[in-house]
Amino acid sequence: MRSLRLKILALAALLVIGTQLGTLGAILFTASREVQQSAREDLAKAASILERALPMRADRLRNSMRLLATEKDFVATLTGSDVVAIETALFRAVERIEADLAVVLDTEGRVVAGQIRPQADPGPPLAIPPTLHRTIDDPETPGGTVWIGEHAFDFTKIPIQRDDGVQRRWLAMGIAFDEKRIQRIEQMTGMRVAIISTEQPVPRVIATSLAPADAAVIGEQLARAHPTADRPLRIRIAQGEFFGVNQPLRAGFPEVIVLLMQSVDKALAPYRMLRLWAVILGLLALVVGIAGAAIVARAITRPLRQLAVATLRIRNGDYANAVDVTNDDELGMLADAFNTMQSGIAEREHRITYQAQFDALTGLPNRVLALARLEEAIVIAAGTNAPVSLLVVDLGSFGNIASALGHEIGDALLAQAAERLRASIDARHTVARLEADEFAIIVADLDADQARELAEDLLRLLSGGLSVRDVNISLNTVIGIAFYPEHALEPEQLLLRASVAKDDARSAQQTIHVYQDGREERRVRQLAILGDLRRAVRNNELKLYLQPIISLGDQRVCGAEALVRWDHPVYGWLPPGEFIGIAEQFGNISLVTHWALAAAVRECRIWIEEGLDLTVSVNLSSRDLLDQNLPLFILQLLRDHDLAARHLTLEVTEDALVRDFGRATLVLECLRDLGVRISIDDFGTGYSSLSQIRKLPVDELKVDRSFVMGLPESQPDAAIVKATIDLAHDLGLAVTAEGVENTPALQWLTQRGCEHAQGFLISRPMPAEAFVGWVERYDEAYPAGTDATLARAMQIQAV
Repeated sequence: MRSLRLKILALAALLVIGTQLGTLGAILFTASREVQQSAREDLAKAASILERALPMRADRLRNSMRLLATEKDFVATLTGSDVVAIETALFRAVERIEADLAVVLDTEGRVVAGQIRPQADPGPPLAIPPTLHRTIDDPETPGGTVWIGEHAFDFTKIPIQRDDGVQRRWLAMGIAFDEKRIQRIEQMTGMRVAIISTEQPVPRVIATSLAPADAAVIGEQLARAHPTADRPLRIRIAQGEFFGVNQPLRAGFPEVIVLLMQSVDKALAPYRMLRLWAVILGLLALVVGIAGAAIVARAITRPLRQLAVATLRIRNGDYANAVDVTNDDELGMLADAFNTMQSGIAEREHRITYQAQFDALTGLPNRVLALARLEEAIVIAAGTNAPVSLLVVDLGSFGNIASALGHEIGDALLAQAAERLRASIDARHTVARLEADEFAIIVADLDADQARELAEDLLRLLSGGLSVRDVNISLNTVIGIAFYPEHALEPEQLLLRASVAKDDARSAQQTIHVYQDGREERRVRQLAILGDLRRAVRNNELKLYLQPIISLGDQRVCGAEALVRWDHPVYGWLPPGEFIGIAEQFGNISLVTHWALAAAVRECRIWIEEGLDLTVSVNLSSRDLLDQNLPLFILQLLRDHDLAARHLTLEVTEDALVRDFGRATLVLECLRDLGVRISIDDFGTGYSSLSQIRKLPVDELKVDRSFVMGLPESQPDAAIVKATIDLAHDLGLAVTAEGVENTPALQWLTQRGCEHAQGFLISRPMPAEAFVGWVERYDEAYPAGTDATLARAMQIQAV
């Protein structure tokens, strides 16, 4: 509340201050405009006075010179040849008419004699200033400005003639620009004055009553600006700030200007009192405004303080007491609304708390409450050294049930299963629903054997199946068990390891499984591998390996099967079994398949360029067979590498076909139309029927290695392989035997008409870059047409 009160006071103060600042700003703005206007007018008047006064001074000097020119003795002296007499006459003339400079020149512009007022005695001949030359050359110019040494003079010239009327000499007399003349101009204009030379890039002050430092600053500021009567210059010097305008000292001679300056402080003097009164009135308004705001703030914040106290009470969970505010204004209405809100919050909080901790479908505690109760059980067990058992029950198949029968029946079945579990567990234990069809059972004070017995009882309870609306469902229940403190000390860790045990039970086709140390690390490894797979494809960490396939008819190499290995930066070389299954399970297998197809087609193109007419086989997963864009991808790949479709064989397993036989068949037909060969891999280990095989667009059957490795000693294996070869031939299909590891097996397959073979007897999988060299060495060891067996083939192995 104190903060709100301060904000109200601050707002009032800001409003008053803002208003007063606006008023003061308007006053200062108006004063500034008035001062500038007044300064322009005063400077214009001073410039006008100076403009009239300067010619008058020059006229007086010219009249005095003309009077001297009427004196015969003076004229005779000036037109004579006695330089000393001329200088003496000039010295007297300077004293007589109060001039500062007198110079006599001949008609060619050469100085005959001259005298400067500061010189008491005649001096040496003066150098001819350029400006003085110009005045001599221009008879129409009656005068001007001239520099002699460090002195500047405003001069006037007249011709000197004898009685015969012939001009003999020029007489030029001038007045120096000094402080004396500055003072006269300042008295006449009422302004501060500086006479400035503009012949240099930076104007130089010739004479002024200002300090030398200020004179230098004025020259620098004039170099950057050009003040006029309409736009005066703002000059800032040590003595203060001035408005200034300039004009030439003499018309036609811009080399020397007069700068008139008026003090800004002097111009603002009439407005100082007005500004002082404005500040005083502003302070009074501020005091009055803050006092009024304090009264209003107190009336507002007192009820709000009561509401704030009630809010803290509600935050602590106290909803019993209502807010007591008796105001009849809007604050009273706010208090009534607050009380209504308090009742609503109490009701909703109870409902939200229940929803946050209990499952809406089954009424059982959810994962959050289960973890909380598991933590409570662990704390109690830690003090008594008692065990805690955690059972994770997975009913299984409920996703398919909901898809087939509808979510309404699926929910009813889950509720029935939850009720059975709750009824079978003692009230001191906890049954919770974790997610979907997974339940957790927290049991205290039971050892490992007792927990396993409880799990077996639960399995018997659920083995009878569930029945809703005449729908009977059998459950495929598995239970994972983890114990405190044997397997974990923290609730989350114990739940994770019980879930790992449940997954292991499902994978091992067991009904009950107790967590085994190290299984969690394996899952973490699998998740890390899954997360790194996309990066591996992008960074080319996957490597292509090839296992040769030979034709048993002529014992020549006819192709190779493409295999993928992963050079993981952390785990090293990974076999396909460690990442292919994970990738297929989580939907990333297409990344591996596309990479393998691209690498295999690219390698096959290299073989053809090396003169090897071979085929390459690539494995497809069940998810690949559901990808309707796969034929387009392969078509584009073959076109990009200019490779005939007959060089590519795609291998699919029976299990991949069974998942969605219709869609898989459609994709295979599209691939077959491209000219790609189709082979059923691991034949004999899946669940496909002969009627399905008959309908498939396939070219080849590959007998699984599990049947080939025991040949020819194993009679059952021999019977299965022989039947498979005969069946394939009757269907018009070729046969490839996998896993050939001994010469008798190879000979037996050859005698039974098997077309192709691959296995460790021929070669282990090798890096793609070593394959061409291996083929060349194989051809050298077994020339075309030889009848030699492959007993020595293992001597020609790749690295």
